[in-house]
This record gives sequence, C-alpha cells and structure tokens, in this order.
Amino acid sequence: MLIKSPTLLLIVFLPLLVNCKAIPNTTSPIPSVTYLEIVSGDNNINGRQENKKITVFSDQASLNSALAIYIQSVTEHTVDFHSSQAALLSMGGRSSGGYSIGAEYVEDHGDYIELGIVLTKPGDSCFTNQMLTSPYQFIEIKSTKKLIINERVVVADCNQ
Repeated sequence: MLIKSPTLLLIVFLPLLVNCKAIPNTTSPIPSVTYLEIVSGDNNINGRQENKKITVFSDQASLNSALAIYIQSVTEHTVDFHSSQAALLSMGGRSSGGYSIGAEYVEDHGDYIELGIVLTKPGDSCFTNQMLTSPYQFIEIKSTKKLIINERVVVADCNQ
C-alpha cells in the first residue's frame, strides 16, 4: 500500500515524534580558580641541584621558610590560608638552561581542584646556556580544596 496523503503520514508518525526528547547538553565549562605567581626563577640561592618536587603550603611560616631557600631577599608575600594555599613547583636539576616550569591553569572540579603544570624543555634547535639550573615557581591558589596535579611536557621549537 502506498501512502499518498501527507496528513495520513503525519497521523502515522506523530506518536513517534511526541515521544522524542532533546538530550540535554551535559558538558558545561569547568570553573577556573584564580591563581597568581609569587616568584619564579632558574636556581635557588645556594645553587644546589634538587629533585623535582611539588610542595603545597598551608601556613605562612612554611611558605616563608621555603621562599628563603629560593630568593635572596624575602619580601613577605602574605597568603590568607583560610581561603587560599600556596605551592612550590620545582622542575629539579637540569644540565643546561632552556628549561622552565609553570602553572597553566587551575580548575574547580567540586571536591578537588586540578592544577595544570607545563614542563618546558629545549628542543634540538635551541641554543642554551651551559650551566646547571633548577627552574621553579611559587604560586598562590585561591582555594583550600585538595590539589590534583596534571603535568604535560612541551618541547620548545626554537626555529619559529
């Protein structure tokens, strides 16, 4: 049987169309968390090589003690540890310049926050100074939630 009437076709398929529901968009942007750099550099003040580490501080005295290892004159950076935390991102000892470490983003995932870190290393086309380095960055994060670290490595292309 061939249906020629659009009205009859509509009557046949209307119950199917009524039961169709739009699928809600469940992907919503992840809220970002404010962070700021306190200080960064290529070496601690005693020039000693260290292992890669990430240290989270929950009080001012611990932060100040760590800052004193990395910078000559500690200009007090006061952190409100009731609403924030501080972190040291240290890449550890490297055999030349051209390396860096830094926070890329901080996102709030409800029960925890995710700190994205970029470790940059020089590519084969890069000219670097031949000295021992230990890149680091101190940051303040405007949240007291548990930190989850997400690292990625980037190789610098110095031909661009």
